[in-house]
Amino acid sequence: MTTHPLPSKASMGSPHVRSGTGRYLRQTLESLTSHRIGVLRLFHRRPLLVISLVGLAIRLVLAPFFGHPYDLRIFLAVGWAVAHGVSPYSQYVLQDIFQHMPHPHLYGTFYGIGYPPSWGLVLGAMYHLASAIHPHDLYTLVLALKLPIIAGDLVTALVIYKILEQKVTKPTAVKAFSLYQLCPFAIVVGAVWGMFDVLVVLLTLLSAYVLLDRPAWSLIALAVAASLKPYPIVLAPLYAIVLYRQTLSPRRALGYAAGVMGLLGLITLIPMALFRWPLSNLYHALASHMAATNLYYNGEASYTYGAASPFNLYNVFKVLDPAVTPPWTLNYLWIIGMVIVYYQALRHLADLSFTSIVNWSFLVSLTFFTTRFWVSEQNLMLLFSLFLFVVLLNTNRPRWREVHLLWILFFAFILIHVPATAFNWIADPPALTAGIALYEGPCGPVCWGVMSALTCAWLVLLWRYAMRRMMWL
Repeated sequence: MTTHPLPSKASMGSPHVRSGTGRYLRQTLESLTSHRIGVLRLFHRRPLLVISLVGLAIRLVLAPFFGHPYDLRIFLAVGWAVAHGVSPYSQYVLQDIFQHMPHPHLYGTFYGIGYPPSWGLVLGAMYHLASAIHPHDLYTLVLALKLPIIAGDLVTALVIYKILEQKVTKPTAVKAFSLYQLCPFAIVVGAVWGMFDVLVVLLTLLSAYVLLDRPAWSLIALAVAASLKPYPIVLAPLYAIVLYRQTLSPRRALGYAAGVMGLLGLITLIPMALFRWPLSNLYHALASHMAATNLYYNGEASYTYGAASPFNLYNVFKVLDPAVTPPWTLNYLWIIGMVIVYYQALRHLADLSFTSIVNWSFLVSLTFFTTRFWVSEQNLMLLFSLFLFVVLLNTNRPRWREVHLLWILFFAFILIHVPATAFNWIADPPALTAGIALYEGPCGPVCWGVMSALTCAWLVLLWRYAMRRMMWL
């Protein structure tokens, strides 16, 4: 065997070695500098591409390993159910469904979704995709269920960019695109939580954008959005008022509102009839949206779950006195709020432009989420998106500070509400037990108090901005 003698100190200090080491260091530094310059040059030339890749990478890395401990397990069960022809509104025993996918928390009885069947059909399709790629693998299935959401994040950011590039300036549009792709609130709601509200936001924004020129397409987009989650339906009367102000035709206005409701009914009932799913379960699932006093995470939980509404204070009161019961009239407070805003729109809406439509859509949504007793924080994706447009479209010097403060408040609410540790239940099963213990222990009332404070903070922020700007008049 040939041996090579170690270099002596003298040879190490020779000019030839020093020059060779210096050359290597210079080449390494030049290589790193050139790569850095190349990345910066690519970012300046193709900022949307670089930001899109970064946003997609973050989401794809997080998506398989995290999820909401309650909602994601429902989505897993409903995906299996729809893929096997079972109603998305049934009752499922997880350990029976996922006997080939054992996990400590895939256990117990869960109910189906509380929305129209559209999202259930998506979950069934994604279950088939995961089964074709890697059957009986939990991480593959979780990632597959979130792929439509991840795609929705990217497409929504591109739609925001395109609209703002046309309405404002390209640098502002790029900044808004970057915010939407890299915003922790949006990433947690979609890729981490597994909630699909971004799809609702996308269709609602498209509906508002094409309302004046293509009302038929606007009608379709809004109906499909409401078929995913019902809350965008509160915009249908507003958009009917816009069309009335544009055409002075009550027939067209009423036709738009009736068309949205009719198409939503068809989208809801056709799958039920096609797959012969019982309507009774659908009725009970949708009726829950009219019940405002659902203060519990589920029927078996020993702690109140909370809500992203000012009436979350009742949860704090209930901790102090379990006999506290909110008045039933709060169920219908949002209806009174909507009537007042629609009346104001009918009287004052004069500017027929996309900016005006966004302003009024923001006001309607803000009123709805303020007066609703039960508001899930993922629903606030719509409010955040509309507020972003309101800030950027109504001034030449947008106040980004308010936009950033809003998503920080929403983000903080989620981390406290779920809480954050419970998102890791897939890869770390004890994390869910630790999260539940947090609320069942002495920290529970503190968390509910903080959630109430955060809710009041963002409502003050948004109402103060709206009243100060009076942008809808």
